[in-house]
Amino acid sequence: MPDPARFRPTRRAALAILGAAAVGGALSASGELRPPRATPVADIPPDTGVQVTADSSDQAPAPAPPAPPHFESDFKLPPIQNGLAPVITRVTTKQPVVFLTIDDGITKKPEAIDLLRKYNYPISMFLTKNFVQDSPDYFRQFMREGDFVENHTVSHDVQMSTKTYAYQLAEIKGMQDYAQATFGRRPTLFRPPGGAYSNVMRKACADAGIKAVVDWETKVNASHMDYQYGNGLRPGDVVLMHFREEFVGDLEAFRAAQLAAGLTVVNLERFIGAE
Repeated sequence: MPDPARFRPTRRAALAILGAAAVGGALSASGELRPPRATPVADIPPDTGVQVTADSSDQAPAPAPPAPPHFESDFKLPPIQNGLAPVITRVTTKQPVVFLTIDDGITKKPEAIDLLRKYNYPISMFLTKNFVQDSPDYFRQFMREGDFVENHTVSHDVQMSTKTYAYQLAEIKGMQDYAQATFGRRPTLFRPPGGAYSNVMRKACADAGIKAVVDWETKVNASHMDYQYGNGLRPGDVVLMHFREEFVGDLEAFRAAQLAAGLTVVNLERFIGAE
């Protein structure tokens, strides 16, 4: 009688039989191998670590930065009368605005460009030809929309207001011509060296195509605010700064005063109609 143990499959044989059955079940009636069923995303348990990433084209674009506030001007630039350019020391306005003007151009610090861009301050640059003609490209970097180069004479002679009409006209017109050729715009505003002006100077300005002489009642000096009136910035103040070694400290002093007063720095030329 045959021994039943001889016909009992070994463990290896049993595994082979099971494997063959699995392959056979994967075959279609035609004998082709069917691909395994794809697992739907919804069937993937949340703890499997599988991540589904949306196409970047389907993502909403980042919101645009808010537009800077716009203030409607309530100031009218005085006209030239009797051949004399008007003088502005402060802009009479009820709008919460302040104007930043920067003079000379002796010191050219890279951080000045970075800080003005960081704070998004529009500025008016009253430049002196003899101070800037060695590196005009430095000042071109400030000339975003709304930033203008204005006239601060050829040589920065602080005694200029006491000299002859011909001398003063040459100083003013010389810078007019240089600014036009170098920066592509003829200045409309003039700042006297040292701040002193006379009727002779006002006539020379008018004859050179200047719309107004711009002085100041507030300035930044040695990282400190100096006020001729009051103890803080007022709407319409024209603030004097300089391109000099202490620029960073001066600008920080101005920024602290500007924020404390709740004022916005806007473009002087556009606000007063002297573009």
